[in-house]
Amino acid sequence: MGKTIEGKAKHFRWSVPMERMFLEILADEASKGNKPSATFKPSSFARVAQAINDRFGTECEPDHVDNHLRTIKNNWATIQKLRIKSGFQWDHNLKMITVLRKEVYDEEIMAHPTHEKYLNKKIEMYNELALVAGKDMATGSFAKQFGDIDLPPTVDVDYSIDLDDSSDNITKGIEDPSRVNRKRSRAPNKDDKFAMLSEQIGEVASALKKMSKNQLDVAELYKEVMEVEGFDEATLVYAFDYLVDNERVAKAFIVKSAKLKKLWLEDFIDKRGNGN
Repeated sequence: MGKTIEGKAKHFRWSVPMERMFLEILADEASKGNKPSATFKPSSFARVAQAINDRFGTECEPDHVDNHLRTIKNNWATIQKLRIKSGFQWDHNLKMITVLRKEVYDEEIMAHPTHEKYLNKKIEMYNELALVAGKDMATGSFAKQFGDIDLPPTVDVDYSIDLDDSSDNITKGIEDPSRVNRKRSRAPNKDDKFAMLSEQIGEVASALKKMSKNQLDVAELYKEVMEVEGFDEATLVYAFDYLVDNERVAKAFIVKSAKLKKLWLEDFIDKRGNGN
């Protein structure tokens, strides 16, 4: 059903009502935590396919949903680029990219005819698009695994204690009796071995503490970005996504003053608007 002999899904044509249902269901799945990374769980795709088949009597398959998600992500990327392009403005309330100068509008449409549907028109279901195609905060992976920590070399510790340590065994094989009176090296006792273990544990704890200090606090970064005044929410989220992908820049941003944060954002938006 719905597959070719080679086992690949047939081409599926998406109507506007189908795409609306697609976005509504996947937005709901994302809100339920079923978008653990950049994509959704297979069960989410299956839910969309089943709902579309039930409503429209089609033969939509999970692979069709997965493929269409790629198209939606490409559209979302185009919208985000247009929003901050020089000569373009973003109306957060209307969810609309406005181009006031006719020559700028005509130039854009001449170069990219498919962009016309995004300009001077309300972008339908923008919030759902953001949930479905936008980046998830959890995708920024900064936490190292325990195995990534540089630990001191492992020291083998012998916990056995030789209780049969007589003077005969100590002096056996010594030709010069006078050497018996010399101070012999003290063998590691039980306390020494536990002291060695304690030192290793301390070094591990120190390494963990150092690693924790070097981690980027994504929640703090989000708070710092969203508190900058003078920018709409979508622009700040776009900047936040960039910082999540550039940890060193993000750490520097967090420690800047409010004025410097704003200057950085203005410069960031200006560079992105010029295609840099």
